[in-house]
Amino acid sequence: MLKSGTAFLLAALGMAAAGALRARAGGAAPLPSVATATGTPTWTPTHHVFPTLTPTPTPDPTLLRVTAVAPASGPAAGGTAVTISGANFVFGASVALGGAAAGDVVVVDAGQITATVPPLPAGFLADVQVTNPSLETAFLHNGWFADFLDVASSNLFHDDVVRIARGAITAGCGGGMYCPTEAVTRAQMAVLVLKTKYGWGNPPPPPCTGVFADVACPGAYADWIEFLYQQGITAGCGGGNYCPDAPIARGPFATILLKARHGWDVVPPPCQGVFSDVPCPGPFADWIEMLASEGITSGCGGGNYCPNEPVLRGPIATLLAKSFYITPAGMPGPALSRARD
Repeated sequence: MLKSGTAFLLAALGMAAAGALRARAGGAAPLPSVATATGTPTWTPTHHVFPTLTPTPTPDPTLLRVTAVAPASGPAAGGTAVTISGANFVFGASVALGGAAAGDVVVVDAGQITATVPPLPAGFLADVQVTNPSLETAFLHNGWFADFLDVASSNLFHDDVVRIARGAITAGCGGGMYCPTEAVTRAQMAVLVLKTKYGWGNPPPPPCTGVFADVACPGAYADWIEFLYQQGITAGCGGGNYCPDAPIARGPFATILLKARHGWDVVPPPCQGVFSDVPCPGPFADWIEMLASEGITSGCGGGNYCPNEPVLRGPIATLLAKSFYITPAGMPGPALSRARD
């Protein structure tokens, strides 16, 4: 006589075999699915009988969290009223920005705090910290930006300047200033374009080898200039030179920006004569009009593009942010791949 465990096993096998025979005849019910979930499950359909379970992380609902601050930038002198959002704030909580205590802190409820920003260095990215009376602390990394002294919130280019500052693409021109009306040199342009294209998280460019006669190697900009050349984005200014100290003009910059955006082999469509001061055909006309057709520029006003005028530090922030989809947090958007070859 079979032991009960063995009999049970054989019975189970017999039932499975019978189920398989019925499946061949088309009359079987689908096999049951079994899965062990962690977190909050989301089911991904597959061609298998058993679905694939993809866990999604679920934040601990009891933990203190800081998720947003609005507005996210303001004068370095302080005094801006902000609203901090999050979870599990407790009455009596304190707030600090960049280590400096905020004033007028009011815990509205468990998900909202109002406060007044303290003075901070201009051009400074500050963590926003909330500390409950229990000393439990939570941070919003780089949650607040103290505006450059010469780029107030009313400045036409303010939001884009903040975007590229948050992305570590620029630190300004020194002394808490950004110098929005200064011309961008060809050397500075190389750094700005490559940092925007590849993001701050990528490694620095490879060491220079001495490609251009007028770019000292090693030098402050040499690695960046030569990497721009290696990427097929620029060939210099002629005669084996790069002209690093010359301002980059708006005409040539259209070509450089589009090659950085789309790749060295991009071919713009033929020009149509969009701008009154850009002859069509012309050396930069196709590139300038492609830049306009992609919504990156609308020219310099009055139906003109001003191709021979220098690119200024204010407008270049907008051109870079639009070209590479820089988010308000300074992060690259999803529209273009930013991985270095």
